[in-house]
Amino acid sequence: MRIVYVTQRLPYGNGETFIVPEIDALIDAGHQVLVIPRRSSDPILHDDVDALVARTRRVPGPPAIAAATAGALARAPGRAARALWQCGRTRPRRRGISNAIATAEGMWLARIARAWGADHIHAHWAHLTATMAMGASEVSGIPWSFTAHRYDVLLNNLLDHKLRSARFGRFIARYMLDVATGLVSHEAASRAIVIHMGVRIPPAIAPRVDRATPIVLCPARLVPMKGHSYLVDAAALLAARGLPFEMWLAGDGPERAAIAARIQELGLEQRVRMLGMVPHAGLQALYRDGRVDCAVLPSLDLGDGLHEGLSVALVEAMSCATPAVSTPTGGQAELLGNGAGLLVPERNPGALADALAGLLGSADLRARIGLAGRRRIEQEFDVDVIAAELVGQFAGARRAAEAAVAGAH
Repeated sequence: MRIVYVTQRLPYGNGETFIVPEIDALIDAGHQVLVIPRRSSDPILHDDVDALVARTRRVPGPPAIAAATAGALARAPGRAARALWQCGRTRPRRRGISNAIATAEGMWLARIARAWGADHIHAHWAHLTATMAMGASEVSGIPWSFTAHRYDVLLNNLLDHKLRSARFGRFIARYMLDVATGLVSHEAASRAIVIHMGVRIPPAIAPRVDRATPIVLCPARLVPMKGHSYLVDAAALLAARGLPFEMWLAGDGPERAAIAARIQELGLEQRVRMLGMVPHAGLQALYRDGRVDCAVLPSLDLGDGLHEGLSVALVEAMSCATPAVSTPTGGQAELLGNGAGLLVPERNPGALADALAGLLGSADLRARIGLAGRRRIEQEFDVDVIAAELVGQFAGARRAAEAAVAGAH
């Protein structure tokens, strides 16, 4: 199949790394993929996107988008008018301008997708990338779908209409699907499915080294939702118990200064290291080579939809049999429940320290939890299996579109 993937910025910027294995798996399976990032002003920071860069087409500036919109209105006035009219349904209305711009970009995308011979258009995120893909589908007649993650579900930007327009809407966790079904009609909900984000599963697990000083890694942006302050407090409790450990914080973000100050205040400079942003391939190497004994993500639910979706960062760690600890926020319980990892109450440094102490003090427990976690990933998060499932959905959408055209004639 020839599949257009609409992203927010990938392969540019430092986000959306979780999409890379999915696109790579589609390419490896023999499908053609064209990547269209809505925004491409950021530099390329990823170290594993060479194959994507060669398949990427940038969205042009406003003059070219205006010309594409005018062309669409001239060639297919009914379709183009319907695509723009949909923006009037936006609530709150101030978001309508953003939807109108994304729809106009979709008219440019419609021309690109038709010329490329696309069979399907798929957008990651249910917000403006999905608006763009929906507009492209309306104008071109090419079927489309989207993947919803977390914040984009709560924004509820034409979510009901997008589900009814798309061939399917994919939600990466059962929790997020449940949230979405509370926001949309029964008809729209019938097009919603759960397909996790997948990862490449290493064929072999590196031998575990019984280190005198075990290493705990937190792979997360330094933002309030990730709960780093509670993790640093848990590190202080572990240090007070005399337990040997190092804690590595892999990530950057607006909380960096506050976290660094807390580490210094607690005298943990020799225990807690701030690694900054670690390139994706480098992070994978830490897990694959057995250089990390435990992965932890003390996520918080901050209310108003500010909580974890389902952490692909932990999925990646677990695929290498690295035991994981997190909180039951968002979709994390789906990932770590039933013994695949350890779940502790959020905002509870004591419980977090107890869970980490148990893992750090027992190589047998680390191995048992690590292998259970890897089995969970093998069963539910293998990216090759997930890519094949997506292709089945894409192909079904294509057949349905062709049948509809044939029926109209």
